[in-house]
Amino acid sequence: MTPRHWMVAAGGFMIMIAASVVLSGLSLLHPFIVGDMFTDETGNPANGGQPAFLIYFTVLTITIVVTMMFAAGPLIAKFGPRVMLGVGSCIMGLGVLLFSFAPNPFMFYVAGAVIGMGYGLSQAPIPPVITTSWFEAKRGLVLGIVLSGSGVGGLLWSILSPRMAESLGWRPTIMTMAIVLVTLSLIATVFLVRNTPADVGLLPYGAVPGENEEAHSQDPTKLPGFVLRDALRSPWFWLLALAFVLIGMIVSVTQVLAILLKVYTGENISAFSLLLATWTFTLILWKPLLGIINDKIGVIWMMAITLGLMALGFLYLPQMSTAASGFGAMAMALPLMAMVCMSAGVSNATVAPPLVLRQSVGARDYSKLLSLCLSFYYIGNALGAPLWGTIQSVTGNYNLGLYAAPIILAVIVVFALLAAKNGPKQWTNPAPTTTKTP
Repeated sequence: MTPRHWMVAAGGFMIMIAASVVLSGLSLLHPFIVGDMFTDETGNPANGGQPAFLIYFTVLTITIVVTMMFAAGPLIAKFGPRVMLGVGSCIMGLGVLLFSFAPNPFMFYVAGAVIGMGYGLSQAPIPPVITTSWFEAKRGLVLGIVLSGSGVGGLLWSILSPRMAESLGWRPTIMTMAIVLVTLSLIATVFLVRNTPADVGLLPYGAVPGENEEAHSQDPTKLPGFVLRDALRSPWFWLLALAFVLIGMIVSVTQVLAILLKVYTGENISAFSLLLATWTFTLILWKPLLGIINDKIGVIWMMAITLGLMALGFLYLPQMSTAASGFGAMAMALPLMAMVCMSAGVSNATVAPPLVLRQSVGARDYSKLLSLCLSFYYIGNALGAPLWGTIQSVTGNYNLGLYAAPIILAVIVVFALLAAKNGPKQWTNPAPTTTKTP
């Protein structure tokens, strides 16, 4: 592996640290914003209360979906990943800056739309596109390391942002986040990231010189895989898209996980914090580990193992006591293991989709198809969060969803297996064959 390969991977890692501003940084400041603008002096809701404020997240998610579904793929294919990284990151920075100045709920919605547009054009689709272009060998490991940048950034913001908000106020804290986001993104884009290895006279890491040159050509018409129109006619592509919707719905359990843990731990803040810390820390560790598993035994087995662990976590969650009692070392062992299992599945939801899609549709129009398919994942997120809330409001708890989730996880693995096995048989440009010398 040349230094240039490492530089590209480092650039992707920095981009995901920058993306953590949107993925987790802003949400850490929600209590400060709600307390300042959506609660009156007596503690009662004002300006519509917390629900009115959180509409911005719905607007943000919808904008991400629309941008990735209709704009990101064609623009990345036309202008290249680096250009769109620079443009999209600046749009995101502008949106975060608008967020810090918002004087009323409507301006939070406008800011959410601007952030969603920038994120959908840049940080969401481009790091996987660049990583899969630069690496054949150890592709899963490098992608896992790159994507773990969002977890590292989230951990740093969880330490810094509450203290900054208490001392400086939430508006200056968000302004700082906007500066960090744009600065890190532009440094990575200008100095580290390159669109393809061919741009600097290299091959992807793991590619053998003289073999399958068409697979590494700068001419996209020579790349193996589906063209967009043929992929849209393939039932296997749509089966995989449905799997992405389902995994997005399942992973949206993270929106209610803190509520589940709060009920379990009662007033024991130490136990509650320990479970959340375990959850956050293992999210960082799982992503590169998933990449190693993928490189050793393949993406389908990786999905089966990690989603299987998540299924075990789901089956255990309803068994948690509804009242805090003891929380000694033995009493905490199973809950901590449940957090590790759950974080395996959530990490899978970011690492597996780019890898299984590449295996199913090839490299020909991968950037366009990745943007489209990731939009289905976000649609699943948008559908799943209110569904979990509906289950709780109708039944009084989340158990129905928790018991149904393992069945859906098994369906996801089956759909991914079928798409990865049968999709390549319909590729517009067939996969190149290698001739082994006796």
